[in-house]
Amino acid sequence: MGSSRWQSAARGRMATLGGIFLVSTVFLPITSTLAQGTSSEVPNIAELVRARNYARQAAERVNGGLTRYRAEALMYGPVRQAPYVRNADGSYTFRILGYQVKNGVPQPLPTIETVVTVAPDGRTTVNYNGGIRN
Repeated sequence: MGSSRWQSAARGRMATLGGIFLVSTVFLPITSTLAQGTSSEVPNIAELVRARNYARQAAERVNGGLTRYRAEALMYGPVRQAPYVRNADGSYTFRILGYQVKNGVPQPLPTIETVVTVAPDGRTTVNYNGGIRN
């Protein structure tokens, strides 16, 4: 499936206004492959970032907060690497593996699986929270 990644590129247009430099930026689409999503539509990156953050926060909340739980690194890194599926209704579903925290340190292996769906309006639904399923 194809999708677009937006990348900013300065076009060398600079002007001054009262000694202040102004730089214009143009956003150009770069084609890449989307490994996670199931929709052929190009995801709105800001929407996807918001949904990922809401899903991670829901997982943290149902698992006792950050003093007891940490989501996998994919939920913090580049958004396109997050474990998500875009649903036909425009919502996103995330499968998040989580780590128990003991004495302030996340355990070495994940033991918790949380599946969260985030609706386009930001409502979150925890579909599953328990041991890791195969």
